[in-house]
Amino acid sequence: MIAAEGLVTIRYGAGAPSTAGAVEYCDLLIIDEMLPCDFSPFRNLEYTHYLSYFESSLLVTFQGWRNGYSNLNFDDQLAASSLRNECKAKVRPFSSFPRIVPKLAYITFLTNAWQALPFLEERNIPFILQLYPGGGFEINGEESDRRLKQILHSPLCKKVIVTQNLTRDYLLNRIRCADEKIEFIYGGVYDTKNEFDFFRDKKLYGRDKRTLDICFVAHRYGDDVKKKGYDQFVAVAKALSAQHPDVRFHVVGDYTPDQIPLEHATEKVTFHGRKPNSFFKAFYPQMDIILSANRPSNEDRSGAFDGFPTGACMEAGFRGVLNCISDPLNMNIAFHDGEDIVLVDFETSKTIARLGELIADVDKLYELSYANWRSFLKAFDTNSQLWERSRLINLALLQPEALIIRPPVRLSDLDASRIAAMRVQVAAAHANFEDATRRHDNLLGEYLKLSAGFDELHSDHVALIDRAKKLEAAGNAGQASGLPDQPPVIGQLDRAVLRVLHSRYVMRLRKAFARTRSVKSGTATH
Repeated sequence: MIAAEGLVTIRYGAGAPSTAGAVEYCDLLIIDEMLPCDFSPFRNLEYTHYLSYFESSLLVTFQGWRNGYSNLNFDDQLAASSLRNECKAKVRPFSSFPRIVPKLAYITFLTNAWQALPFLEERNIPFILQLYPGGGFEINGEESDRRLKQILHSPLCKKVIVTQNLTRDYLLNRIRCADEKIEFIYGGVYDTKNEFDFFRDKKLYGRDKRTLDICFVAHRYGDDVKKKGYDQFVAVAKALSAQHPDVRFHVVGDYTPDQIPLEHATEKVTFHGRKPNSFFKAFYPQMDIILSANRPSNEDRSGAFDGFPTGACMEAGFRGVLNCISDPLNMNIAFHDGEDIVLVDFETSKTIARLGELIADVDKLYELSYANWRSFLKAFDTNSQLWERSRLINLALLQPEALIIRPPVRLSDLDASRIAAMRVQVAAAHANFEDATRRHDNLLGEYLKLSAGFDELHSDHVALIDRAKKLEAAGNAGQASGLPDQPPVIGQLDRAVLRVLHSRYVMRLRKAFARTRSVKSGTATH
């Protein structure tokens, strides 16, 4: 199984579907990072089945193919995909997720589930996780364990499909996942209906070709040439090419001749490079043995691991290639060494000896190849694999529907026009309120000025009364003493009042009073 390691950047902006803006309802929503890119054929096969079998289904993609597999944008990648048109019509970029209302989500690989979890929790969407080896899943990995616990302990996780006994036991014993959540389906979804017939299509040494061909097919991670067993393959090639002149070796994947010196075997080893899945239809029928001496990531068996058999080995077996492979983690539960498979270990000398015996006895080699082909078809039958998974999805969909948080419903045009008219009225009322508030504030300011003027006038009035009393007292005192007549008090009072009325305080008061009347008059007209 191949999955892009690490987190994929979720792309929201590109490739809006034709239904952009509209809410879409479906029973099943598949969440993936690779489709519609054709790099991963097992996903094409499985997801195409679901998109066809479940009429109400959609797929959203994180567009992870840009991490080294393709530079196309969503629309161009979808157009270039080998998916059938009716399936292409159901594929959306992840930017569509907020507008999709599913009953159930289906996700493959831990990394994809981890990225999708916040979005599923936000809207209470239940899901099924298919946990293949790889894709961020590691044995005794701290971060991997943390993610597994959060995902599998979530009440939204209805089932987790595991394909290896190691995975099942690890989830039970290490992650403490509930046993009823775990569904063990050995193997994976691969195309066993490939129209290959062993007796018709298999190319045999001595009958159809003059060479006996041994292949190595794997993806290299970083600079590690040992994890997939390439170092042992080179050692075997050096030994057997010297002993058997008709043996040829083939390398498919991102390995190069300069990584490990081939010495005298150089001319007998062909490097094909990375190839698309379509390449193997003609390639595997010409191969006799596939050698895969996989190792765990670490000596303590922790870290990432490959399934048994690997995807490449299964596809080779479906086309009549004898699997000579290692099983360091004891995951083989279906095949028998020397009967329908050949199990090798990391002792290169023993591997060379076993393959040498098969090369020397071609009849035995092809007898094992045929038994291997038959056993693989039975154990990994496409229909059985898809039926088991479809059954789980159906059972989950039949459960009482959860309260999924739906996106806001779009209003009809009629409702929208009514609301628009109401919004205009509300806006006008708000504007009137703002204007009334402004006028009120202005009126209050003028009132405060008027109050201050009255306070000043009252002070002047008190001073005037006090002065009048003093003048009156002075006049009375003059008359009593026979002094010459004083100016009339009343005349002095008149002049004092006139001075007050023409003072700056009273003038300011009169102006303030006039402005207040103007403000009141303006407010009344509204």
